[in-house]
Amino acid sequence: MRIKSNLTKNRVITVMLAAVMIFTAMPVLFAPDFTSSAAAITATGKVSDSDVNLRASSGTGSASVATLSKNQVLTIHKEVFTKKKSSNAEDRWYYVTAGQAEGYIRSDFVKDIAWSNTSAVTTDELNYRTGPDTSFDKLGTTGIGTPVTLLLTAVYSGSSSIWYKVSVNNTTAYVSADYIKLGASLFDQKSAKDLEGKSDLAKALLINPTRGGSARVVYTFSTANCTKRFAIKGYKKAKVPQGFTFNGSQYHILYGMAAGQSIVTYSADGKRLANSKFAFSIGHPNGITWDPVTGLCYIFKGNQKKIYTWDPATNTFGKAKTPYSSSGAGYDNETNMIYATSHTGIRGYSSDGTFTHQQLFPRCKPGFFHYIQDCGAGEGFIFHGISGRNKKTKNQLDIYRAADMAYLGSIKITIGEVESAAVGPDGFLELLINTKGNTDYIWRTPLNINELK
Repeated sequence: MRIKSNLTKNRVITVMLAAVMIFTAMPVLFAPDFTSSAAAITATGKVSDSDVNLRASSGTGSASVATLSKNQVLTIHKEVFTKKKSSNAEDRWYYVTAGQAEGYIRSDFVKDIAWSNTSAVTTDELNYRTGPDTSFDKLGTTGIGTPVTLLLTAVYSGSSSIWYKVSVNNTTAYVSADYIKLGASLFDQKSAKDLEGKSDLAKALLINPTRGGSARVVYTFSTANCTKRFAIKGYKKAKVPQGFTFNGSQYHILYGMAAGQSIVTYSADGKRLANSKFAFSIGHPNGITWDPVTGLCYIFKGNQKKIYTWDPATNTFGKAKTPYSSSGAGYDNETNMIYATSHTGIRGYSSDGTFTHQQLFPRCKPGFFHYIQDCGAGEGFIFHGISGRNKKTKNQLDIYRAADMAYLGSIKITIGEVESAAVGPDGFLELLINTKGNTDYIWRTPLNINELK
């Protein structure tokens, strides 16, 4: 866990998606960044002429599946562009349903369109274009949190990316669904009524979510307000804990460094159950998380693409990799994703064992030299630990909300070096703190994660 942070971030957005295109009447399973699913934005219209062909695909050479009558009512599910850089009517088609029939109709045969007019905001600086692909001309660039009105879902036939037809800055244009959040504001601000009955700590974290920027330290975790859950010890040469994960019934503690690499398992009440020594040397491990989708624990090394797997059921070890260098990781049950820290920010990966990259969002800037530590997650939140040069005295935990990637605030930690964080069995945030000697502890903090929901 000794990765030097790179505080420089490129804010120029190239508007591209890696989302999988699904039949547009259905939501996309997951779109990167703020949008957890691309909304099924639809419109209505009427056929503008008599005996218009409804076709099987977007092209005049496609077979006719039905003949439509003038003024027949249509539900428009998406707009399809068939030619790069062209927004001409003959190069634009609508995928529609007309009664029991469904298919494609050329855009110039549709009139009296009533658009969706769904409110949304941009989640970053974003180019808007003349069509749904980066090959189309750029009309302008939005700022973060710019209001837009979603009119219809749009795609370019040569791409799998999902876009929206929008009204932005008094212009009809097209933007990537990757950087759009439904609703009137970028972050959900909590009102005084929403905060009634919550602790001062929860209020401080909820009152002013941001997109990042400078760290906002709102609280301190110390021996005065944190309690020891139970002591942990390595096995034989395993002395330095590097991370932990809680799977709902057991804790798996990762030990590493030059010797004694192993995983020690404890029950929820702190009883030591087993030791699992690595079948091969892994170098310096940096964090561990348990993934209920695959049933495996994933062990991350410091700022490398190479990771390792451990099956608690069979006590077998294996190898895997991520597409980007990552350090530490945490599985979040709310978004069903694995989050890992990197030099460029916090990355979200699919939890199916493929580690398909889904998200990247910026970390806050702590204002001091620091090392990237472990990354924990759970109940819809991400917990990123950082440490200064003297890791026993300068430690901080940054808290993010996974749903909209909002940075909620930072907590100073004076107990010792923060190695990892996870939500415990009673809903309170727990920390693995590395201190002097061969005995370390899982600490229970005063932060009840349920108060943040």
